[in-house]
Amino acid sequence: MAQHELSPLVLTFLTEHVSNLEQFQLLLKVVQGGDRWWDAESASREVGISRAEAQAALDHFAKRNLLDIRITGEVRYQYRPGTENLQAAAQATVDEFRRKPVQVLEVITGRTRRSIRDFADAFRIRRDDR
Repeated sequence: MAQHELSPLVLTFLTEHVSNLEQFQLLLKVVQGGDRWWDAESASREVGISRAEAQAALDHFAKRNLLDIRITGEVRYQYRPGTENLQAAAQATVDEFRRKPVQVLEVITGRTRRSIRDFADAFRIRRDDR
């Protein structure tokens, strides 16, 4: 895996704030959307994921202080990191993805594959388990 080719700031941001590829796709849209307000339905359409996945991703980022929330008829979200450091890390991640998309995606999907493998291994019967 080519993780060493990414900056420590980007690796840390991905590790702490992005759990899967769908979240990352939505994060890219939200960051690039600037002042646009998002709801689960519009996010779902833009990214091509289910409304439930979009809602979960938006909530995930809001809990991590990346999105502002406005409650109208429904909950809407806007990209507005709570700190300058968080904004710099998110922007660095988007910029790094533009330059090195394969390496960024390897970090995200590699972590997912490891989690699935670890889960499956928990049910594996080994000779020494008898």
